[in-house]
Amino acid sequence: MKRKIIHTMLIILFLSTGLDVMAQQGLEIASVFSKYGRQKGVTMVELSNELVDIYEMKLYKSLVFKDVSSALPHILKCLEADKKQAKKVKEVVVGGEIQSGYYQLPQLQEDVNRFILFKTGKKGTATLIYLEGALDADDLVTLLFMKKE
Repeated sequence: MKRKIIHTMLIILFLSTGLDVMAQQGLEIASVFSKYGRQKGVTMVELSNELVDIYEMKLYKSLVFKDVSSALPHILKCLEADKKQAKKVKEVVVGGEIQSGYYQLPQLQEDVNRFILFKTGKKGTATLIYLEGALDADDLVTLLFMKKE
């Protein structure tokens, strides 16, 4: 059983490495994922293929920072650059700093929507999410706020 799990994880890793090149094409936040994705105190999750088909996603990548203080200036700079090309922008700004943001980006492929989500939390935590897929903005909101049973 343990070998089967390891084998499955290796296949997922192999299949997802090719997506890194295409994912986040032309976006500044790509540098955030590459710079901080493997650092101590940061959890990176990347899902692709069958794992996200249930939600009509093609790719899901997230970073969760236990302490975002040193990375926050870089993240905010990248968000400022990327939101210039966004089709939809929804932000909560406190004291001139983004506390949470939702950005729908232009499609690079037909029927593949792209989103950036960002939120700072209590005690210096933060989450940055990039996803692509057929889901639209309403589907994304439903997915994010649906009750777990």
